Amino acid sequence: MTMRIDLTRLALPDVLQLMVTGSGSSWEDVAAACGWGPSNVNRIRDPRDDYWPTLPKVALFCVATRSTLLLDWFAAQVELGAVELDLEEMDCAGLIMTLGGLFAELGEVAVAGERAVHPESDLGEGISQNEARAIIRRLVGLINQANEAIARLRPIAGLIRD
Repeated sequence: MTMRIDLTRLALPDVLQLMVTGSGSSWEDVAAACGWGPSNVNRIRDPRDDYWPTLPKVALFCVATRSTLLLDWFAAQVELGAVELDLEEMDCAGLIMTLGGLFAELGEVAVAGERAVHPESDLGEGISQNEARAIIRRLVGLINQANEAIARLRPIAGLIRD
């Protein structure tokens, strides 16, 4: 079974932020590589503004961030049939429940990791293929839960900041 990050629950600005953060570059450096000025960047990053990069700039953005996550996000949106996210805004009880779920999933990641590094693991001194796959499955589950939390907090948080 293949585990995938659920990109259908992220808004475009969140995907772009993940790409920039993951690249190790700043927004300013990525914007310069794409030929964007500060006003373009502000509009692209604003979840309330329906402003999208042009198609030629999408390719430059992927090159500048060394990531194709945006292309994967587009594919996920096509499969879903829409790019509008209509998730319920998170309330206090929802936040507590969500954090509890994230902590529980993180605990499962830690248990899988401990099993892999324990001297009595599959390989004894290293991480086996099965152990690596188990850790990845747990991490993908954690990422999906975190993405849903981000999407439900986005209406409250507003503009994405570094």
